[in-house]
Amino acid sequence: MAWLNACFYSDVLRIDCNVSVVYPQNTTRTPPTLRDVIKPPYQVLYLLHGLMRNETSWQRLSSIEQYVMDMGLAVIMPTTQRGWFVNQAHGYRWEDFIVEELPEVMSKMFHISRAREDTFIAGLSMGGYGAFKAALSYPERYSCAASLSGCIDLGFLVGTDVITADEMYMSFGTPDPRGSEFDIYEIARRQLKEKGKDALPALYATCGTEDPLHKTNMKFRDEMKDVLNLTYHEEQGDHVWSFWDRNIQKVLDWLPIKQRDKGYVQKFIPSKN
Repeated sequence: MAWLNACFYSDVLRIDCNVSVVYPQNTTRTPPTLRDVIKPPYQVLYLLHGLMRNETSWQRLSSIEQYVMDMGLAVIMPTTQRGWFVNQAHGYRWEDFIVEELPEVMSKMFHISRAREDTFIAGLSMGGYGAFKAALSYPERYSCAASLSGCIDLGFLVGTDVITADEMYMSFGTPDPRGSEFDIYEIARRQLKEKGKDALPALYATCGTEDPLHKTNMKFRDEMKDVLNLTYHEEQGDHVWSFWDRNIQKVLDWLPIKQRDKGYVQKFIPSKN
């Protein structure tokens, strides 16, 4: 694998933006069964961070690079700061950046597929919300989306100190975004009515049973499991990196990745010298 950090100018945001990338590399360390298989254009996973992190967090705090080794999967990790991956009511057009501009720029820099069936999006906490919102709002772009401990129900933010009132106004234009254009439930219901279940991406949601967001994730499961193509998983865990590190592996197992080797185990052979 290659690990790259890039900085490029965004025409949408009119600022320089940073992105971290884990990119497939076919080398002598690649399992023999995959040396003739791992070839571009590569499938791609856009992996989003949480509220208090940035584009480096998945690489610093999880083993994502190790997990995707020899999968033929590019992992692109952008940042929107605390912008919720949305076109803010009084701020930046983060959603346009993530959904439209970023894939265009990345496809010019790297040999990745732009096909829907090869494009996935996932994230944790705020990024889980962002992943589901992007995938449900633009189902023609993503085949799969995963939320890890996602803040799927923005009602969770109301009356808490998770974000300030000024941040709520800046991002959502209201102190209570439930029922608005930013509401995942409203987006899902509208898309189901207009396009139908089969046109929407496959969704995967997971949350720890000790997580403050567990109840809202169970609510989403109970209300949407019969109308969306939703896989739900929960296990013991809190809103912490040990949970996300375990469960990003489950997300990767769930994704329809074409180039991967499940049976080969690379062995260390000591040198005779």
